[in-house]
Amino acid sequence: MLKVLLIVLTLSFPCRAQFGQLLMTYYTGLGADTLGPSGINALSLAFFDPTPLGTGTCDFTDLNTRCLVPATGSGSGKNLQWALNIFNQTVSALSGNTSPSPGRKPTIFFSFGGQSQGGASWDSLLGNEQTASTFGLNAAKLVSTVYQTIGQRAYVGFDLDIEGTSSQLPYIGSFVKTFRSHSPYNTFPVQLCALSGLASPSSSDHYKLAIMQQYGPRQQGINFLNMMVNNVDSSCSVMSSFWRDPALDFIPPGNKVLGVWGEILASWILHNPGCTDGSDPLFGWIKQNQVGIGIWQWWVGSTNEISSLIKQIHS
Repeated sequence: MLKVLLIVLTLSFPCRAQFGQLLMTYYTGLGADTLGPSGINALSLAFFDPTPLGTGTCDFTDLNTRCLVPATGSGSGKNLQWALNIFNQTVSALSGNTSPSPGRKPTIFFSFGGQSQGGASWDSLLGNEQTASTFGLNAAKLVSTVYQTIGQRAYVGFDLDIEGTSSQLPYIGSFVKTFRSHSPYNTFPVQLCALSGLASPSSSDHYKLAIMQQYGPRQQGINFLNMMVNNVDSSCSVMSSFWRDPALDFIPPGNKVLGVWGEILASWILHNPGCTDGSDPLFGWIKQNQVGIGIWQWWVGSTNEISSLIKQIHS
């Protein structure tokens, strides 16, 4: 009976044991000295343009590869050398905060897209089967090459920050299948970003629910659903109604990443009601289920507010 129970638990939570609870921030290179003391254990390097990965063959041994360039509006100078420098600067500090056990491999994603990039590039990349497969192959080359380059000291992931599309990305399955044929699920995490209200049929991101049902954790395709920050000041009670909507129950809690504001807009950091009070407080649920968070975004200066939040939810 015990062996059967252990097998069931492993199948129910297919990625949590490997990557642990993600206490992640979107990162542009600012504030490296405060990452460790604040409890951060994962980064998403923001943002890169996905378009070059959809054509030709990429060479990620070339530090100036044409395939890794900044996304629209994300600034200049973001290339492979920039990213590798961040890996080398931050891995040790991030490892000290891995959850539930410190000292393990942290996780660092390459984040592609973002709001300023818009949806046209995604419509093109994932609207054609061959292009989507090429995109998946080059994405797999990126994470696997970097993983070897850094001596396997961190898990290297791929973050799909898809916003503003006019289509429902009909060939995203080709991307996932090609990527997974070269990059194992338990070593190279994939994250899909969506509006926190995606469970509502009226949401422009509602179609991503079907993507997660077809290619999500249960199928060992996309590891994490990252539900992005709300664009108004919102309490835990409000956000919990999105993040714990019954329509999302097919995604194990440990495969969810909850978008929260950081010190860049400290007055909008999650607050009561609903965080620590009431009959089913959000923070207790996050801690018990090793639910991840995705902070938008890391900034310079004091980290007191976001550090306090992390301490309350760290498993």
